[in-house]
Amino acid sequence: MRGRLQSLLQVLDRPGPLVILPHDNPDPDALAAAATLRYLACELLDREAIIALGGIVGRAENRAMLTYLNIRLVPVSEVSLDGDTQVALVDTQPRRPNNSLPAEIDAAVVIDHHPAYDNYAGVPYLDLRDEYGATSTILTEYLEEAKVEIESKIATALFYGINAETQDLGREATAADVEASHFLYPYTNKRRLAKIENARVPREYFRIFRKAIERAVLYDRAVISLLGDVQYPDMVAEVADFLLRLDQVEWSAAMGIYQRQLYCSIRTTDREANAGEILRRVLGSKSAGGHVMIAGGRIPIGHDTRHGQQTAAAVRDRLLGELGIRADGQGLV
Repeated sequence: MRGRLQSLLQVLDRPGPLVILPHDNPDPDALAAAATLRYLACELLDREAIIALGGIVGRAENRAMLTYLNIRLVPVSEVSLDGDTQVALVDTQPRRPNNSLPAEIDAAVVIDHHPAYDNYAGVPYLDLRDEYGATSTILTEYLEEAKVEIESKIATALFYGINAETQDLGREATAADVEASHFLYPYTNKRRLAKIENARVPREYFRIFRKAIERAVLYDRAVISLLGDVQYPDMVAEVADFLLRLDQVEWSAAMGIYQRQLYCSIRTTDREANAGEILRRVLGSKSAGGHVMIAGGRIPIGHDTRHGQQTAAAVRDRLLGELGIRADGQGLV
């Protein structure tokens, strides 16, 4: 896969605006990949780019990443996505519900570490590597190949992106992810990295976790928490990660409602399972995605809060059915 940078640059080397679009509510991997692509376009092509935000950045660590690494995002509502604009998708793919690219706009560049969800024969530059643990690993290889100055903030973003996505190289990490992490480490700003990893959180954060624990139910080898309304979508993934630490549990799931959408995240310790495929069967093939051990998705629920709660319960029951687990459980507390 090495040597692909030149093909990328040939596609990007054109006049007009360049918009880099990660998935909505971007995580560290998406933010790092977007920031690095912007850096490479500037350094190698003298081309400015905008990183567009389709959702919100809610998690404390992710907000700290924007602050300490000077990553600027522009709301997608303020960005022109017309025929003159070139769009690069990172950590997501065309026509997926987790990004804000209008259906009538074609992406010029797609870089992602998730499986291909469609046939993208018309995309001028396509780099999908589902065998990698992070999209940031792909961008690190571009950075190495470019032989430009390794800017400390970019290296720190990529290093944190890889390690956040793979849980410090312990979840779905490959030799490429390990190699990229080792390459980046000498260039990282350790002080800024520590501030990101240990970001301060508001009191509401602890209230949400208390609610998550109170609502968590153990079903044999799975633990599931229906959170109700959440302040930001990333909270659902945080809870799913946290619950998987429960002893003797193989699966964890969390569901939360944000802006009339039901968000669902599942995690597993079973390396032989396929969390992404399971969640696609539960939510629908176009509403979810993921990898072997981690998956997420969202579905619309309308304006009725009661309907949202009923939908969450139905999704929980379908998930338990897919896992072959009976839907009778017991609370943790």
